[in-house]
Amino acid sequence: MNNKAKDNLLHSLNIKLAERPQKIAVARESGNKLVGYFCPYGTEEMILAANLIPIRLAFGGDSESISAGEAFLKGHSCPYACSSIGNKKLSINDYYNSLDGVCIAQTYDSMKILGDYYQNYFKLPVFPLGLPRTHNALRSKSHAFDYFKNELKLLQTRLGGFSGKTATDFKMHQAINLCNRIRDKLLFLYKLPQDRNTPIEWRQILKITQAGFLLDRADYLKELEGIEKALRNKSSDKGLDDKRSRLMIVGSLIGIGDEKILDIIEQTGGNIVADCVCTGSMFLRKKVPTFGILSAPIDGLTERYLYNVPCPFMIDKSRRLSRIVKTAKDYRVHGMVYYNLRSNETWRSEFKAIKDVLYRNLSIPTLLIETDYSSEDKEEITEKVKSFLKLVGG
Repeated sequence: MNNKAKDNLLHSLNIKLAERPQKIAVARESGNKLVGYFCPYGTEEMILAANLIPIRLAFGGDSESISAGEAFLKGHSCPYACSSIGNKKLSINDYYNSLDGVCIAQTYDSMKILGDYYQNYFKLPVFPLGLPRTHNALRSKSHAFDYFKNELKLLQTRLGGFSGKTATDFKMHQAINLCNRIRDKLLFLYKLPQDRNTPIEWRQILKITQAGFLLDRADYLKELEGIEKALRNKSSDKGLDDKRSRLMIVGSLIGIGDEKILDIIEQTGGNIVADCVCTGSMFLRKKVPTFGILSAPIDGLTERYLYNVPCPFMIDKSRRLSRIVKTAKDYRVHGMVYYNLRSNETWRSEFKAIKDVLYRNLSIPTLLIETDYSSEDKEEITEKVKSFLKLVGG
């Protein structure tokens, strides 16, 4: 798809993004409250059901915010964690400035401490969500399910008390239905790059996904419906077969504004077609089960969030490895880029296992890129990617 076609496809979405901060300001003036969350385990359905505005604070790529965050976290902490608090301190991001509270899933150590800083230094209400370390896809350990279900019930009560609007089962059913429909539309988009003649590239789909972190959910669904319709109409005019090296990117989250590694891959002739990152397609694979209006939505939410593709902080590595291998096979990738934000040991510890299983099963080589949000290592990374693309071919 040429640049003009790309611009036309996302034109309406970009307008909505530009208007969003002002619309949030108007909503807050009317008494609505905005709750930010950093991790997909933040359970946006619960925030919606409590009549609150959910925003995923997945911003990255800015060195200034890291420097500001280092006043709270040590200098060699995860860049995303530093950025997550630095953006609030700097007061230059409309979404951080509009926060009325934050929901923080208790994952890796740097993210756990954010709650203390947001509460003690910025005087914001914090809604913690405990997560079991046991993923337990086989459902053989009921204590994991029971623990997480009780954590969601506690979150339900706290959010309802904060908004003054109880998150009833009916409201949760409505929120679940809306979010499930959004996931369906996004999965449709992420499947398109399986075809070399795809009418849309993975990087565009990532931008569409990231826009959804910020937009009103009902408005976002309408935008996705329009994008899907436009792409289906283009299905008979896909252009030439793409000969670039097909890559999969795995590892640390790729935040809004974190463009360095994506730019380098694109400029050196690589083509990312698939991912396993939590700001991309990784967490879309499972919808919230629904069993009718009389079913308990809290059970469906527990099922969806606990038994999805597990985060590396969970101990069930085998399911993540299986998902990565299957995705690499389905998308016929030539190589994998393992993207690790420096000092994020939770993700870095999995690199060798993923590298070995991909090569053993599919003979796919892996390139490790460890970096932060600065531009100092851009030339070094560029040379690594160039060499890797020569190795994997196309």
